[in-house]
Amino acid sequence: MRKLFFIFISFVIIAGGWGVHTYEHLLKSEVTESAIKQLVAEGEKAMDIGHYQQAMQVFQEELKNNPQNVEAAWGFKKAQVRATLSGDALKQAVAALFQENPNDSHINLFLGEFQVTDHALDKARLYYQTAIELDPKLAEAYFLLAALYEQQGYLNEARVEYLKAIALSPEARYQNSLATIYFKQQRYEAAVKEYGKNLEYPLSSLESAKIFWRLGYLSQALNYQRQAIEFLENKRVMAKLENQEDWIMEIVPGQVLKLSSLSEKKSYGYLSLAATLYLHGDAEEADTTVQKVRQFKLSQQAEINRLVKANLDALLKGNADVAELVESFKKHYF
Repeated sequence: MRKLFFIFISFVIIAGGWGVHTYEHLLKSEVTESAIKQLVAEGEKAMDIGHYQQAMQVFQEELKNNPQNVEAAWGFKKAQVRATLSGDALKQAVAALFQENPNDSHINLFLGEFQVTDHALDKARLYYQTAIELDPKLAEAYFLLAALYEQQGYLNEARVEYLKAIALSPEARYQNSLATIYFKQQRYEAAVKEYGKNLEYPLSSLESAKIFWRLGYLSQALNYQRQAIEFLENKRVMAKLENQEDWIMEIVPGQVLKLSSLSEKKSYGYLSLAATLYLHGDAEEADTTVQKVRQFKLSQQAEINRLVKANLDALLKGNADVAELVESFKKHYF
């Protein structure tokens, strides 16, 4: 009897040990699978807001650990194409991806961007709408559809789509674009409020200054522009992901200027500040500020000058009292 008892106890211990081992193995598998899904979701989230370089890095990290992860491999393929290629090479690569999976939301988004480049705006709209139908959480599709409507002059439609993008992800450039719609609609209070939601984002500070230009409040415009310069000169602030993105600036309806480098953004900021200083009666500091701009020696400087001149021309529509000073500033510095 005692022998049978010991055999029974041994069996229980062994069985229990096996059970614990099996449970731990299953738990470890579940944790690993959860971690894999989390990385893939993180990469997809970056793709959904147009952060393709970041998405590529996330997917690449996952593939190092799990080379057979099909979802990560497809995500990396899309992100790499969008982040590293341009022009005809990008078009060809996206066309090949479309052949692989025509029902991928991001691929339809990319195709919409090409149609905008080719000025086929109706086709672009259809691709963006298809991308949204395939993935209603694709914030970048709402954003680009809004930008398309804005380009066509459909400001209310653009506002609605920007709001949808922001509801999914309150990115600084999404909020900045919505504020610009309010600005164009002369809803200045709403515009300033929306720009103000972007902390440490110099573009929104510069855009707010333009509103106060228009209203004739030069002191307030100066405050916003000086704030923008502080941000532009702060390495920590400008290292933030949203401040690494291009600034797409409208010179005139249908014509935009892309500011990519920090020097280009600084040039625009300093030149805008110089104009306000001059209008405010401080010609000496305005001259010192313009000298900083000239030190950049940018290939796009003439286009940046055109952008600031266009802003000044828009200022005159709401504040003709400074017309003589505006013309004097242009004569001295452009």
